[in-house]
Amino acid sequence: MPGMKKKAPSAEVDLSGIAKAEGGKTIAQIFAEKDALGGKTVTVRGKVVKFNRNIMGTNWLHVQDGTGAAGTNDLTVTTDAEAQIGDTVLVTGALTLNKDLGSGYTFDVIIEKAQVAVEK
Repeated sequence: MPGMKKKAPSAEVDLSGIAKAEGGKTIAQIFAEKDALGGKTVTVRGKVVKFNRNIMGTNWLHVQDGTGAAGTNDLTVTTDAEAQIGDTVLVTGALTLNKDLGSGYTFDVIIEKAQVAVEK
């Protein structure tokens, strides 16, 4: 149905012990402050809970850091970088609000064309 949000299935990834990025935000903060952060560059650290390669010419990550409640705990990121489910990543990019890709795929917040660094 148009306008219906698609929910990413949660992978079984241990989200404990994820430190907030220096000068960055938590995922809960990004959702809470989205109106002020829209169009601005944000940095967030989290773990990859879903990875889809080369959809619409880009890779898609779902990142969680253990903050937020259902609906505000999963951040979608598009990037040229590759990552594996369970990787801890540092994501930096411009926050886009109310992205509608059609076919019922809408995102309240998304970071597009992000720089993603897999941390060891």
